[in-house]
Amino acid sequence: MKDNLKDLLGTWQPTAPEPSDFRRNVWRKIETSAQKAECGWLAGLFVLISRPRVAFAVVACAILIGGVAGSGISSANDASVYLRSVNPYAQLR
Repeated sequence: MKDNLKDLLGTWQPTAPEPSDFRRNVWRKIETSAQKAECGWLAGLFVLISRPRVAFAVVACAILIGGVAGSGISSANDASVYLRSVNPYAQLR
């Protein structure tokens, strides 16, 4: 079956003539579509972030930054709660 198809495709000749400017038109369409694809820095950023390694790194950095920020806020909050519990004037508020 494969051999018959290979032989048939090898002997097949197109019957429609190719226009003289066919290749030029194809390359012109490719160039114009490439220019349209460049829609800005936001699309470029999305393409960069959509890569698996970069996306993993972004998520890891976000988790790390969130953990550090949460830890800092939590310790500052714990200190203020302790100081309010020790200071009698702070309890009046």
